[in-house]
Amino acid sequence: MKMGKLLGLAAVLMLSGCASFNSGDVLAPRTELRRMLADRDIRPFAQIRVAWKNFPYKNPTDTIGEGVIDPPKPRPVPVSIKDAAWLTKRAKAIFSEAGLYDAERGSGTLRISLISYGRWTYGEIFRSFLVDTGYIFLIPASLRVNYQLVAEYAGPGGKTAVEEIGRNKTTFHALILPLYPLFSPGAKERALLKNMLWKAATDVYAGIKRPDAGGHEPPGAPASLNDGDGVKEDDPEAVEDD
Repeated sequence: MKMGKLLGLAAVLMLSGCASFNSGDVLAPRTELRRMLADRDIRPFAQIRVAWKNFPYKNPTDTIGEGVIDPPKPRPVPVSIKDAAWLTKRAKAIFSEAGLYDAERGSGTLRISLISYGRWTYGEIFRSFLVDTGYIFLIPASLRVNYQLVAEYAGPGGKTAVEEIGRNKTTFHALILPLYPLFSPGAKERALLKNMLWKAATDVYAGIKRPDAGGHEPPGAPASLNDGDGVKEDDPEAVEDD
């Protein structure tokens, strides 16, 4: 077998010998979920605006040569258009199924912002993490990604927001290669984000159904979320699906 084929096979094994696991309080309570789905008196939102910012994975060796006293501040990078569009489409589908989104008969705007910390791509870790930790075939090594999802809307008392926190841990080791089809990083990330959206939907529902909440803003009511705050219409990070 040629050396090129051997290197290609080794790369496939290194990228496939991993499994991802989710954690965090991201499961919606069943009783609250059933109550929300059965409620026919919910006043839905007319718009859902979604933004996703990512602080990418940074290998510790990348900080060599950077200042210690005044290190550069980390900067978020936009996720791919495909990932941003998927999140927007999934958010609208989930909140629509929950009765909290209806573009025709709804009112007000719900803004969903997701921030991921340490999110990586195979290309990034193959140039750094997998190269620097070549012992993963003998000793497991892990990467963790944290997610913060905030859903914000304007109510009679002002801005109201709910926050969900989730974590994804991917472990690399040759022995877990058989688990890859069931626990691939991409599939586990999407499962985690769907759970976080459902949890956010139940928390938003609980907030607008509180006796002292009075629902969210009625049509035509002034609210700072509609003008000047949050994600703007021309924000390149806000991706709307057709």
